[in-house]
Amino acid sequence: MIIFLTELQKKHLSLLHQHSTQVLIDFCKLVLDYLINGKNDKKNTIAAGKLGISISDVQNLVHALVYLLVEGSKHNLSESDFKSSLALAGFTNEQQEVLVKLYNNKRVELADALFILQKREPSYQDLNWRFEVQIASRSNKEEIKPIVTMDFVTMSPKISNNSESAHNINYDITEARYHKTKVINNNINNATAACQCQNVINHVLLQCDIPNLINLRNKLEQALFESKTQHVRKVQRAL
Repeated sequence: MIIFLTELQKKHLSLLHQHSTQVLIDFCKLVLDYLINGKNDKKNTIAAGKLGISISDVQNLVHALVYLLVEGSKHNLSESDFKSSLALAGFTNEQQEVLVKLYNNKRVELADALFILQKREPSYQDLNWRFEVQIASRSNKEEIKPIVTMDFVTMSPKISNNSESAHNINYDITEARYHKTKVINNNINNATAACQCQNVINHVLLQCDIPNLINLRNKLEQALFESKTQHVRKVQRAL
């Protein structure tokens, strides 16, 4: 099996095809620093200046390389399968050896981190809300209290035994040299469609009055503030 790359990711990685292997080694160092410490604008700026490209190009290239490492570790690809993925991305044999060495050094750590993160927690997508108020009632003589109805739209990964095969394409390395393009073209549409079907959209309905809504907002603002603290950032880097 191989790693499926989008056309945009291939375009980002193609910047390395124009440079020497030493440039790739330098980018591997940026990838290691990114995995440990997160984004480093200073180092990205220096790399962009040396190559004469924009900072966003450097960041996109680092993200594409990280994607290769993460996907390979997620699916526990063998060295030969990982090299086949690199070959289809356009890397030379010498560049493949460099990236395979990086992959072998980090695959265990990445696999352990991914195992911790694979809790399939839902992620926020959208929020719809409606303001409701009763304008008249004979039976209710108390003060009218407005209510806010909210619809939280979340997305969670689909639990399926075949989800792993949906992200990958079976590929025979021995036949790859002569039928590489044909195999990829036959599977590209299936892989693209499969990637769009790996998530489930959920709707969570919530009704609350104005005091509870204010309290909810305050708690969310407090959580957002704490997420930016140095302690939480260290925990995120460790994960």
